[in-house]
Amino acid sequence: MERRILLALALAAVVFPTAVFAAPNQALIDVYASRGDLRRAFDAAENYRAVPNSAAGFLVDLDDWAEQYGWREYETLSEYAPADAPEFVGKSGEPAVGASSYVVLDRTSGQILAAKNAGAPWPVASLTKLMTAQIALDAGLSLSATYPVNEIDDVGGAKLYVNDGDLFTLDGLLYATLVGSANNAANAAARATGMEKADFVAEMNRRATALNLSHTSFVDPTGIELGNVSTAREEAIVANQAFSRKDVRRYTTTAAAKINVLSAGTVKTIKNTNWMLWHPEYADIYVMAGKTGYLNESGWNLAVALRPDMKDEKRELLVVLFGATSRATSFQDANALARWAWASYR
Repeated sequence: MERRILLALALAAVVFPTAVFAAPNQALIDVYASRGDLRRAFDAAENYRAVPNSAAGFLVDLDDWAEQYGWREYETLSEYAPADAPEFVGKSGEPAVGASSYVVLDRTSGQILAAKNAGAPWPVASLTKLMTAQIALDAGLSLSATYPVNEIDDVGGAKLYVNDGDLFTLDGLLYATLVGSANNAANAAARATGMEKADFVAEMNRRATALNLSHTSFVDPTGIELGNVSTAREEAIVANQAFSRKDVRRYTTTAAAKINVLSAGTVKTIKNTNWMLWHPEYADIYVMAGKTGYLNESGWNLAVALRPDMKDEKRELLVVLFGATSRATSFQDANALARWAWASYR
C-alpha cells in the first residue's frame, strides 16, 4: 500500500513534455472580455475550456483559439503566434476520405491544417494505450525490471498468448502494448506501476484534465471499453505529447518486435499493427510514430506522425482519424491527407 501511495504521488508530480494548461495572458483576457462570441464559446469559470456544442467547434480552450486564430487577428496576441506557421499555397480543399472525423496538424508550428468533425466525441479504442504507456514510463521503473502477465489481465481483443504468470521485462510489455496493441500487456504494464486499476485510471483522467481536455475520459488502460472517449482534436494533443517521447517513438516505429518470455525461455515476434511502417504502398513515406485502434463500435482509428523525407523535420505532420471503414482505408486516408497537406502548404 505504501509503495502505491508513493508511486501515485510521484506520478502526480510529473511535468508533462508538452505544455499543461496555464491561464491566458492579460492581452488574451482583454480580447475575451471584449467579444461576446468568445465568452459564449469558452467558459472562464472552467479554465476557459470550450463550451460543448458552441462556436468553439474543435478547439479545446481559449488558448487553443489564440494559437490557431487569435494571433492572426490581433497584434496584441503576437505571443501566441507559432515560430514558423505554414502558408497555404495549393489545393483549396482536403481530399474526401471515409473517416468519420480527423485532424491534420503541422507538428512544427502546432497549426491545424485540416479538420473534419474534429470536436465530435468518439471511442478511441487502443489509442488509449498512448496514455497508458506514458504513465508507465513516468513511474520511475527500470525497463529491465520483470513483471508477470496474469490471467486477469486478459480482457479480450488483441493479446499476448501466454500462460498465467509468464514474466516479461517492462520494456517487453511496452513493446507488446504499442507494437502489437496487446490488451493484457497494457494491463500488466499498468499494474507494474503499483497502482490499483482505479488509481491508474484516475491518473489517466488527471492528465487529461491537466491538458484541459474536457471531452477526453478514460475507464480502463487498454481501450477495450467504450468509455475511453476523446475527439480528434483532443486525441491529437495526447498523441502529440506521446510522440514527443523518445521511448514512445522507439516502440511505435518498430515494424516487428521480438520479446523474451523470461519464465519460459522463449521469444515472441510481434508485428506492428501500423501497416504504414512495412507495407510497400507506403515505402516513400516516413513514419515517425504511430498507434492504431479498433472496436466494432468505433471503426478503425489511427494516430500517426509522418514526414515526406526522413530528414525533413519541418514538414512533419500528425494525422489523427477516427472511424475509418477498414484497417486498410485508415492508412489510405492518412496517406491521402498527408500528401494533400504537403502539396498545399509550405
